[in-house]
Amino acid sequence: MRGPYVKRTYRLWTWEQKRAAVARMESTKAAVIASELGVDRRVLYTWREHVRRLDQKAHRERSRERALERENRELKQALATKVLEADFLQGVLRRIETRRQPVSGSGETAFTSRSK
Repeated sequence: MRGPYVKRTYRLWTWEQKRAAVARMESTKAAVIASELGVDRRVLYTWREHVRRLDQKAHRERSRERALERENRELKQALATKVLEADFLQGVLRRIETRRQPVSGSGETAFTSRSK
């Protein structure tokens, strides 16, 4: 039995070690793993909950990242379409302007051929 002045030592576990222990819980009883690691069985269940929360958070972040990447692609595609439309319209306006330029300096309207 421990007295009130016995110093306890604690071990710090890395996330990789915790994940490995949680993964082993799929095929091995928690009591066996806890005994091997020298921790209480409840600690393993706490680790399992933490790992699940982290995995869910990572999944949500990946889903959000994929949605943002998809939106980015769509916006780039829409921008490219608008740039092509603007270039086309600028070309049309240039052609119209050159046709409307006066042929002589007399102020006459420019001759345009009829469309067939």
